[in-house]
Amino acid sequence: MIAADPSHAEVIAAIHRAAVPEAAWSENAWRSLLSAPGARARIAMDGAAPAGFLHLRHAGDEAEVVMIATHPSARRRGFAAALLEDAVASLDGRTLFLEVAESNSAARALYARFGFRQAGRRPGYYRTASGREDALVLRLVQDAAGRGQRL
Repeated sequence: MIAADPSHAEVIAAIHRAAVPEAAWSENAWRSLLSAPGARARIAMDGAAPAGFLHLRHAGDEAEVVMIATHPSARRRGFAAALLEDAVASLDGRTLFLEVAESNSAARALYARFGFRQAGRRPGYYRTASGREDALVLRLVQDAAGRGQRL
């Protein structure tokens, strides 16, 4: 796993485009996100090839996973779990939030393993080929020792 900064925007944009082509963000958008205050990003490597990334933003005592994506050729091989584990370890007691499409059962199962619990819902948040889909807002609260607590 490597730390990512604005110089990695092209790599992150390419993974994002492969993972979610219908909603991919541009290289310039990624450069801006990676430059923002509180930004933290990691790229998971499959040998010499980038396999996935996680970008989060810290603000006060909270953090938000802005995006986690795995290249389709690297899915189901533990890269997303490793990225999420790294992110959770970096929280220093912060509460971590993220959004996930209600129909994304694989991601929801991964987040549940880490102790994320539903904290809200954003109706019609995601555009899909057939219309709109709700986003579930998930939250992980850490205890003083940095372990996730079930809410």
